[in-house]
Amino acid sequence: MVRRDLRSGDPELDRLMAEFQANSRELSGVLGLVGDVTGQAESPDGRIRVRVSSTGQLAGLHLDPRAMRLGSQELADAIMELSRRAAEDATRRLVDVTRPYLEEERRPG
Repeated sequence: MVRRDLRSGDPELDRLMAEFQANSRELSGVLGLVGDVTGQAESPDGRIRVRVSSTGQLAGLHLDPRAMRLGSQELADAIMELSRRAAEDATRRLVDVTRPYLEEERRPG
């Protein structure tokens, strides 16, 4: 990205522009962090693992061959439950990443 000197000659306007640029860079960084957030869940025996994106979309599924011994409905139920838990994990992680910025907004200024 090309960085330009956008001084207007008006000190207040220049201050506001500098603040806007700093906030834009910070927002870009936060959006990058949010995009990297994933949630995970694993069955108690470790045979099934699910990973989801910050939006809850399935991003990974690992089935140990021994998991195939489950009946089809039991396997489907386990995958659905782990997907739900992984989505909750992603939500918790997303809140952790964004909390500092949300709390900053609530401070009286």
